[in-house]
Amino acid sequence: MTDPTLSWLWLAWVLGYAPAQSGELLAVYGSAESILAARGKEDLSPFLNEKQAERLLDISIGPDTFAPLAARCARLGIQILPWADPAYPAPLAALPDAPPVLYATGDLSALDGRPCVGMVGSRRPSEYGVRAAALLGDALAGAGAVLVSGLADGLDSAAHTAALRQNAPTVAILGTAIDKTYPAGNRGLRRQFEQAGGVTLSEYPPDTPGNRSLFLQRNRLIAGLSGALCVVEARAASGTMSTVHHAQRYGVPVWAVPGSIFSPLSEGTNALLASGEASALTGAGPLLQSLGLAAPPPARGQRAARRQKLSLSPEAAALLRLVGPTPTGLEALSEASGLATGPLLAALTELELAGQITALAGRQYRRA
Repeated sequence: MTDPTLSWLWLAWVLGYAPAQSGELLAVYGSAESILAARGKEDLSPFLNEKQAERLLDISIGPDTFAPLAARCARLGIQILPWADPAYPAPLAALPDAPPVLYATGDLSALDGRPCVGMVGSRRPSEYGVRAAALLGDALAGAGAVLVSGLADGLDSAAHTAALRQNAPTVAILGTAIDKTYPAGNRGLRRQFEQAGGVTLSEYPPDTPGNRSLFLQRNRLIAGLSGALCVVEARAASGTMSTVHHAQRYGVPVWAVPGSIFSPLSEGTNALLASGEASALTGAGPLLQSLGLAAPPPARGQRAARRQKLSLSPEAAALLRLVGPTPTGLEALSEASGLATGPLLAALTELELAGQITALAGRQYRRA
């Protein structure tokens, strides 16, 4: 008897990435095995495009073809979540373009049904954007919301970091193969939030070649998993705005942080507010209320207490002495510390999570 997981991997190959009518197909047939059994016997053309139909009828490729992929995932510690698996997130299972299979690393309990808030924005935010993301992220995660983002530089990283500060789980959805982290400098951040109860998801199996379209496809999953989408900073034409469009398509409420009329980074968010397509987000309270969550009481001296509790690695401790109140860039810090890019980024992430430094636009850092 064929392993059901292999049948799901076969179906994922048949349908491809971001399959437009997968939700309808799965609602009718319910399982990959049922679709496999219907191959050549029933007309599935209403659910399939031409390429999908060709793959479906290709009898040279069946579930057993994907046994090596399943074995590779097992070796790498990657969990395979078929659409019918109870651990598969219900909001994503309900999408019209649901992935037949998700791949995961980390702690699946982060997907246990707690309210999720997508937090997205520029990869090169202003200092204002970084501060807004930290303030809102801390409040949302502290109140029990699970922050969902894409593990990119900038405001995605700020969302995941806020969850870590609040000892709360976070969900990263990749635009790359599940065994890759992009940018590579966020490997340490990914490792830390997975160890702290967070999870990383991807529609793309190990060794999938990267390209820009995967990131745009991924954006629908950030929107689809979220009960609300928070846009901190976004240019008028950007990947962030594609996530907004998916949220609108799925009926997910959009919230936007108002920004300066002089800042190109706020063109997208301000346009959403002006058109009435988003609610203004000037504090976490209204968004939390919409999710049925209460704002946590303010914690006095929380940052100071955290600084006392955390011990730093030797590299981070040495680097901290080089960061002052004036913003300093990566190149200058690398030269002054003698650290290569990888160890330098790891140490900077450690210091940011410890509340010792603040990351600014253009990969500049200063003392918190």
